[in-house]
Amino acid sequence: MIKVMIIDDEYIVRKGLMATVDWRKFDMEVVGDAANGEKGWELFLEHSPDVVITDIVMPEQNGIELARKIKEAAPQTKILLLSCHRDFEYAQEGIKLGASGYIVKTAFQDMEFESYLGRFQDELAIPESAAASLTENEEMLSKTFYEWLCGFENNFAHILDELRQKDWNWIDRPFYIYYLDRLGRPDEPADGRTEILFSGISAKIPCGSEQCFLFIPAPEQAGFERRLFDAKGKWPSMKWRRSTLRQGTEEWLNGVKSLYSRLKIEQQFQASFEDWPEPIRKAVELITADLSRHYPSADVAHEVGLSRSHFSTLFKKSIGESFSEFTEKLKLDAACSLLEATPLTLQEISERIGIHDGKYFSKWFKKCTGKTPSDYRQTKRGTIPDKITPF
Repeated sequence: MIKVMIIDDEYIVRKGLMATVDWRKFDMEVVGDAANGEKGWELFLEHSPDVVITDIVMPEQNGIELARKIKEAAPQTKILLLSCHRDFEYAQEGIKLGASGYIVKTAFQDMEFESYLGRFQDELAIPESAAASLTENEEMLSKTFYEWLCGFENNFAHILDELRQKDWNWIDRPFYIYYLDRLGRPDEPADGRTEILFSGISAKIPCGSEQCFLFIPAPEQAGFERRLFDAKGKWPSMKWRRSTLRQGTEEWLNGVKSLYSRLKIEQQFQASFEDWPEPIRKAVELITADLSRHYPSADVAHEVGLSRSHFSTLFKKSIGESFSEFTEKLKLDAACSLLEATPLTLQEISERIGIHDGKYFSKWFKKCTGKTPSDYRQTKRGTIPDKITPF
């Protein structure tokens, strides 16, 4: 069903359209109405409609400004402007912004209005088979992507290259990576939360029910940042981090892993990565880059330019745990993630976190969690089937 929203400061216009138009004829339903652009924007973030019908001249925020924000946030949204004769110049401005057309309210004709609705229906229609295929592809991309994030060797790099050659050719131009966490509200179901905010942004990869990576071309960053701050008012718990400017496949891969590692650590240790001294940040980046390697604290201290004693003191003061406690937590967290989200064997997982004796790995894991690796995997998969949970 195509979702429609109506914004007009005249109550009779809104309710008249809602009551007299045969919306089902066009496979449409009206999901909300508002009396001004400001309230309309709030409803847009809440419902993510496919079609917006809006007056131009309204109090608090006019229809042109609303159209601009909608097109920046969701370029595929269809916008139909309602205007009076005196609004003609504004209507032209709306068309330049991407509105599909405008109708003069003082000369309103049902046939003209319905012709727009029919056109929108045709443009938004997706065959069921294509929609199912799209959903399957997105799910497979998300699963393969997360396995790659966890260190599982798969064909994700090949998939990324295929995407780059097709719809993701923006990778060859400057872009930013955003990682968002805690999407949605406690009183809302998890399904579809990201779609409310990110409709229209195809360059995204969900990473669990409340996390998502988004990739924003440099010219679109300012508009996306405004959208983020608007959404923050709706979802106060939402958090995000942004990478530096990136370009090319290799920088995509390195940037995603670096951002993901930083945020995992911040969440796990309840600290901001940027607040740590530079030698400690370098040490953490060194350790997390390859958990299969064993890093004695003396070697890490040498790499970051500190004596062993100074490094140990500064590390515990900055992070609140000793170097050995920190590395053990990282390895345990990685083991849990791999057990939940990948088909790797216990031996393969133990080797990926630097423990080459499978029996010792099982004993160590049970000491830390109270469960054997097999029991932990079975419990998680039985409780939350087919769910990817990064944190």
